[in-house]
Amino acid sequence: NYTCTASGQERKIKKWAGIKGLCKYKRQERENPMTIKRLIQKAFIGGQWYVGYRRKGDTKYSVIETPKDMWIADPTMFAVNGEHYLFVEVYENKKKKAAIGYYHFENNVPVYKGLIIENSYHMSYPCVFEYNGEFYMIPESSTNDSITLYRAEHFPDKWVKETDLLKGEKYVDSTVFQHGDDVGLLSYKIVKGGWQLVSFSLDMDQKVLKKENVVHYKENTGRPAGYIFAGNKRPAQDCRKKYGENLLVYEVDSFSPYSEHLIKTVGANQIETLKPYDRVHTYTDDGAFEVIDLFKEKIDLMHGVKIFCRAYLRK
Repeated sequence: NYTCTASGQERKIKKWAGIKGLCKYKRQERENPMTIKRLIQKAFIGGQWYVGYRRKGDTKYSVIETPKDMWIADPTMFAVNGEHYLFVEVYENKKKKAAIGYYHFENNVPVYKGLIIENSYHMSYPCVFEYNGEFYMIPESSTNDSITLYRAEHFPDKWVKETDLLKGEKYVDSTVFQHGDDVGLLSYKIVKGGWQLVSFSLDMDQKVLKKENVVHYKENTGRPAGYIFAGNKRPAQDCRKKYGENLLVYEVDSFSPYSEHLIKTVGANQIETLKPYDRVHTYTDDGAFEVIDLFKEKIDLMHGVKIFCRAYLRK
């Protein structure tokens, strides 16, 4: 158990941020205790996510411009019949939550086409995949305590809910993979003492998930960050100090039972862009284009209040 010994300065931060229990340490943070510096960062360092793209083989990423009252993140590239589509989380400030939207690449430039899935709760991380000639999506819907499968009635702009594959638990960033004839799903959750990457088998004929095995992390370094690429490379997020601070690459040792080991860390300072960014946390490609998301930090004295509103009011 941890004892909070907040100083006057910390109490002011807590009061200003308006975050319930800011001074309570979580058991899973034992390896990385909250410091004054991190408290200040959480309370007063805000910013915005951006999405960058480049053709494979190019060196520099171009960043997609968005309207002032909206930002995009969690990109997923998907190609169909030579056409290239970019699915994203679309956050609108006035709604205090995100929905799923998409871009279509025209003359090698992504053009925004609009929202395609929106609910009363926050959604993100649109994982798109094909099975037996049909297109499916599993967006993250942890605020709804579900892993929900959608099917395209008309790809890429009309989607209907197929079923809840799982209900009653908070999983984030579910990612589908295929290994041989088998379809699997990796999803991430917080547990007492750390975090878990859970490997499921996905029966797409019966629309049923079956838990296969679990990979445990003492630090927050296993959250999915895009499709498995190059056969056995899995991108993940380094969230030990900040959300989505770095991109991690794991090499998959076995798909069943699932196991992996870390081979690479990529920081935002290693990404070539026109302007510098501070964090990177998603990687995706469709064979022709590579896409990432990037975060630019800025001082925001209301950042703690905004976190509170997102966490408790967006439903």
